[in-house]
Amino acid sequence: MKIKLMLAILLSLSVSAAVAYSEEVTEDFSSGEVPSAWPVAKGEWQVQDGALVGKEVASDKHAAVLTIPDPHGDSKISFKFRADGMKMFALSYNHPKGHLFRVKVDPKMVMLITDKDKKDPASKAETLDKKEFAAKSGEWIEFSCVVKGDTVMVKVGDVELSGTHDCLTKGKTGYRFVVAGESVGIDDIVFESAKSDS
Repeated sequence: MKIKLMLAILLSLSVSAAVAYSEEVTEDFSSGEVPSAWPVAKGEWQVQDGALVGKEVASDKHAAVLTIPDPHGDSKISFKFRADGMKMFALSYNHPKGHLFRVKVDPKMVMLITDKDKKDPASKAETLDKKEFAAKSGEWIEFSCVVKGDTVMVKVGDVELSGTHDCLTKGKTGYRFVVAGESVGIDDIVFESAKSDS
C-alpha cells in the first residue's frame, strides 16, 4: 500500500514538473486604464472606480467583447465580477481557428458549454455542466477557471462546475470577457498559463 502511494505521489510530482507555467500576471486597474495589449472587439470598455466595466452597445448588435491575449494549453485565471444589470456574462476561450468553450453566467444559471464549430454544419454546442445561480446586481462575485488537459474546473461564488471533452486540449488564444446587457464590472484579475504543443 505504501509503495503504491509513493508511486502515485512521484507520478503527480513528475506531471506537475512537466507543466511549465508562465509568470503570474495580475491586473487591478490601479492605473485607471484598460491595458493597451487587451483589444476591444465590441462594446464599450472603460476603467471606472478602479474596476474594468464592459457595456453592450446597441448599435453593435452584438455582446461587448474584450480579449486578454495569452496563447496557451493549460491555464488558471481568477477575478471578481459585479453584475450591474447584465443579461449575460461569459468567460470565453477561442482556439486559433474559432470558438472553443465558455463559462456562461446569467441571473439564474451558470453553465460550462463547448462552442459550435461554425465551419462544421454538423457541429453543435454541448453543455458539460450547469447549475442554478443567483447573480444579484451590484454584488462582487469570485470567479475562477482552471483548464488542465481535457478538463475544465470552474467556481463562481459558491457554485462549482467541471467538464471533460477532447476539444479542450486544443491550444487557446487567451481569455475573452463577453457582456450582454447594461454592464458588468471586473476586477483583481490573476492568470498564468502553460504553452500548448499544438
